[in-house]
Amino acid sequence: MLNTKKSFISLYALLITFAISLSALHTLRTLTIKQDITLMLYFQKQSLLYAKTLHDIALQCYRQYDGKDCKKDSIQFDPHFYGEYIFHNATIKEGKSQTDKKVQVLDIVIYSQTLLSTHPLRYAKRYILE
Repeated sequence: MLNTKKSFISLYALLITFAISLSALHTLRTLTIKQDITLMLYFQKQSLLYAKTLHDIALQCYRQYDGKDCKKDSIQFDPHFYGEYIFHNATIKEGKSQTDKKVQVLDIVIYSQTLLSTHPLRYAKRYILE
């Protein structure tokens, strides 16, 4: 009878330890996922702001100087964000008749190194200028 009682106490202790371990692992996993989501939201918002800034800089340079001087440039915004832009000519199809139209295209790319991963994040935006 005494052995059976000790066995049940050991079994209950094992089950309680297992339950505590599972809840701790679940909590750590949830916090990690929330941290990743927060990082991605920060990257998205910051990249959008940096892309708008780079767009304004590129257009101002293009208006003030000629196309050769401002064809391509890059900026290090802070230690984790780097941006670059390039102007180039492209031909697009326009309307139902699919007529060719030559336009000026501005491509903007924002790169970021994250603290949680070794993989760089990239945000790209294309503007078609008339």
